Amino acid sequence: KYLVPRQLEENGLAGQKIAFQKNALKFLIEHYTRESGVRNLEREIASLCRKLARRFAENKKLTRRVTPKLVRELLGVTRFDPEPDEDRDAVGLARGLAWTVYGGEVMPVEASVAKGAGNLSLTGQLGDVMQESARAALFYARANVDLLGIDKNFHQKFDFHVHVPAGATPKDGPSAGITIATALVSALTGRKVARDIAMTGEITLRGNVLPVGGLKEKSLAALRHGIKRIIIPFANIKDLEEIPPEQRRKIKFIPVKHIAEVLEIALLDRRAGARAGKAAKEQGKRRGKKASVRVSVS
Repeated sequence: KYLVPRQLEENGLAGQKIAFQKNALKFLIEHYTRESGVRNLEREIASLCRKLARRFAENKKLTRRVTPKLVRELLGVTRFDPEPDEDRDAVGLARGLAWTVYGGEVMPVEASVAKGAGNLSLTGQLGDVMQESARAALFYARANVDLLGIDKNFHQKFDFHVHVPAGATPKDGPSAGITIATALVSALTGRKVARDIAMTGEITLRGNVLPVGGLKEKSLAALRHGIKRIIIPFANIKDLEEIPPEQRRKIKFIPVKHIAEVLEIALLDRRAGARAGKAAKEQGKRRGKKASVRVSVS
């Protein structure tokens, strides 16, 4: 309503009845800009308008409907492409939410378990605070084996690998704590994580979930990826007022105080997980001592 009319006027196209389709603007925002404001967005709109005006001046033909295809044609190769996302429930894959200088992002966290001696590997350019969150999550699992239904000696029998994709991008902060814990427990129990849910929150050694920042930006990122359920720390309820009402109505926010609540919501059928864990364990026995076993339950 503001940026497009202004740029049309500044580039001599006012009154030409040029219409930007909504999906064209969405394509422009997602693939050519990466910022918390609109300065670069206006620059890209201005670039589109100049190229439309140049075409009109050279060919006397004016395109009056701007589509995603035309945006790509005029602006060239896309600068930012969303990370491919899993479209199914999966074991060892949880979706976290991160805040960046460009706004919110959906941050998948992957966890895998294999035979070993209790080593924890962390990859994906994780900063010190995020690594501490992973260690806290693993220790919580060790301290609550009965509650989680996993082998009480799992930390002596297996190695653990936590990876956050987009390895070229440095990542840090405590808000991925419950996401890492969910991915690890999923890998240990064989229970899949629901694909339609994202989460953010710091975790303590006792499993308490602490508040985080950037909830507004994170929530909008979840909406962009079609995620309608978000687990948030109970103490962040007050921050929901910062989210525009139109977007807030589209999301089901689930406030929690403890990681046990997170696991109850995010992990699917416990019985299915137990069956998967038992099957993996028996398969490992058949393959012999050198076989790799992904999950193990008591």
